[in-house]
Amino acid sequence: MRDVHYIRVIVPLRLEWTPTYRCREPLEKGCRVSVPLGRRTYVGVVLEADVQPDIEESRIQDIIRAENGLPRISGQELEFWNFLASYYICTIGEIYKAAYPYGKIRSEQKAEGILERLRSRLAVREEALKGKHKDSVRERLESERAALIGQIEALTKVSADVPVRKAAAPKPVLLQGSGRTEVYIEECRRALEKGFNVLVLTPEIAAGKQLSGILEDTFPGQVHLVNARIPDARRRRISDDVRRFGAQIVVGSRSALFLPLSRLALIIVDNEQDSLFKQTEPAPRYNARDAAVMLGRIHGAKVILGSAAPSLESYYNAMNGKYILRQSGAPAPPMTIVDISAERRKNGMIGRISRKLLDAARSCGGPVALVRGWEKPDELLEEAARLFNGLQVDVLSVHEARLSDLGRYPLVAVLQADALFPEGDFRADERAVQALAVIAEQCSGTFLVQTAKAEHPVFSNQEHIYRQLLSERRQFNLPPFSRLVQTLWGSRSELLTFAPDKMLGLRKQELWQRALAFEKKTKGRVRVIIDVDPI
Repeated sequence: MRDVHYIRVIVPLRLEWTPTYRCREPLEKGCRVSVPLGRRTYVGVVLEADVQPDIEESRIQDIIRAENGLPRISGQELEFWNFLASYYICTIGEIYKAAYPYGKIRSEQKAEGILERLRSRLAVREEALKGKHKDSVRERLESERAALIGQIEALTKVSADVPVRKAAAPKPVLLQGSGRTEVYIEECRRALEKGFNVLVLTPEIAAGKQLSGILEDTFPGQVHLVNARIPDARRRRISDDVRRFGAQIVVGSRSALFLPLSRLALIIVDNEQDSLFKQTEPAPRYNARDAAVMLGRIHGAKVILGSAAPSLESYYNAMNGKYILRQSGAPAPPMTIVDISAERRKNGMIGRISRKLLDAARSCGGPVALVRGWEKPDELLEEAARLFNGLQVDVLSVHEARLSDLGRYPLVAVLQADALFPEGDFRADERAVQALAVIAEQCSGTFLVQTAKAEHPVFSNQEHIYRQLLSERRQFNLPPFSRLVQTLWGSRSELLTFAPDKMLGLRKQELWQRALAFEKKTKGRVRVIIDVDPI
């Protein structure tokens, strides 16, 4: 009788336990296996091999088969998944599902099927060549064999001449200011010349396309763009490339963190302050910026967090010496503040537009970009057409302004900056500073801001407002001096505050156990949602 081995397998489900299975051959950690669970079959990942079962052997099922043709999950991937599951209070099965969704696994299986068919066809040609044939037939068979060997080698070739990184990760760099793209290009060049890979994260698809286009111009043929819109087959091919080869750049949104990157030397997170880096639904509800820092630590890679105005958490880490603060590029043009309240008192406003803005537009003589707040775009366009005397006027939302080429406008004006910091959100002032900084760094001419709160600290020196905000956060025990956890227990929600000390992990575990007990009490009718570091 053959030996029996027991393994624990990650399946792409929200399970608070890791199922144990039986197999007749030894399997290693990271191997892929098909296993039964309930009435379905799943492709899982071996988390632990040769374990001692903690349940009765009669209750342990056999694996269906070992998926030897599917790529193994690396130890670095598993370490990253374990960190995410622990920090963001979810299961490793949910992490696995996010990293390897059903479509990606199906694409891997199809690719393996193609490879098996090529090998079968090659075996047929090899067998045929053993017989006697006319020269023309033998020549055709040898040509077909050579073509099949070439196809198989292309699908299975592994770059063996690229070193694997084993160095300890340096401190993350917080890169602040304009001119970041030039720094990114230089850092990418250093990594690629040594045969290493680079991961570049952007907060959204449009920003990723912009940055990948710039990098492709400098490093043609070495840039992959990854986002939610690319087909599963394309994602699988990119995964195969970065798993086996070096000297490549991957540009993507937050899900690009789950690519099986090997030889990773550099991670760049551009606009690291952006709230879009936070995954809110479904689980895992992770922050890609913070996850990228941990991924860099696991791979020994350099991490650069770029921003016109960084998140308060990253700024605090830089002030404490956890990150290295570095300035880049020329300073952004100063804001010209127009006090709407004062202008109204002296008849200096015509509807939504100040006379000072009109004078600036006439002086610049070129196209004008108006960044709206609460205003409706159609009404604003109608008003602008009446007041700007034939000048080209483009009306943009804050989001559109971030993605536009504002450098071509001699004048950029924010019409109602008060819309940037609504009441009731402790992060509102921080986000207003960041939004204005992102717009300002793209301006090449005049940057004018209309506001009814001209004395608000948001419009003061950036370092001054950041230190003031940190003082307020410390006083009220808000992040970065605490960790917030938002929980939803059916219709009842809670906002919990945890101290970032050595007991944080234990408190998270206690919260997880409470959630499981609550779900058991409701017999699974209510699923508890836990969101760590909510935005």
